[in-house]
Amino acid sequence: MPNLMANATNFPRRINMYVPAMQYSADVNYNGETRVNFGAPLAANATSVLNAASIATGTSADLSAAVIPEAYGRCIQVVAGAANATVITVNGWDYLGQPISEAITLNGATPVIGNKAFKYFSNVAYTAAATTLSIGTGVKLGLPYKTIRAVYEIGNGALVAAGTLQAPSVVDPATLTTTDPRGLYTTTTTMNGVNIISAAFNMLNDVNTANHGGLHGIQQAAA
Repeated sequence: MPNLMANATNFPRRINMYVPAMQYSADVNYNGETRVNFGAPLAANATSVLNAASIATGTSADLSAAVIPEAYGRCIQVVAGAANATVITVNGWDYLGQPISEAITLNGATPVIGNKAFKYFSNVAYTAAATTLSIGTGVKLGLPYKTIRAVYEIGNGALVAAGTLQAPSVVDPATLTTTDPRGLYTTTTTMNGVNIISAAFNMLNDVNTANHGGLHGIQQAAA
């Protein structure tokens, strides 16, 4: 059987398409590698979701205008404008429409990289502080299914070494600080909005003793 390629294009917003204990999908090849097409991912951007917004008052900021263009979402990065070590909680949805929340501790003006793949956003909750907050995208891309191995990568039609796979979290239930239940992928090929990138992976449909997991991984945590 030839390698299949995950190349979905239609994920309706706000419809939760998460399948508990999912065992099969037509685009997952269990006898070999499954190719995932990432298109031309944009470079990481520290302010693409929220740009230096004051958090001196209030307890939350609206993020609903922000959308991650990559099909399966990607991780976020957060940074304050001055010394600050409080915890913020970013709320939104993953590419399946699952509600998802991530709690991240700020490190002043040093960017902190998240470990969950967001696609859409609702808001960010915070404790008021005399500084600004920026939220943007990181370098780790979301994946369509629970992924246990990156095999190789194709950049602009050329074979290159596989990038780095952040292993999927199997913690059940997921929490606001556990990593993404499908894993995250950092490409070898530079992400610049021009380079066309795909990669081959091995996916896993195992479930735990509570029959949780499968191809879509453990259900996301939401605040």
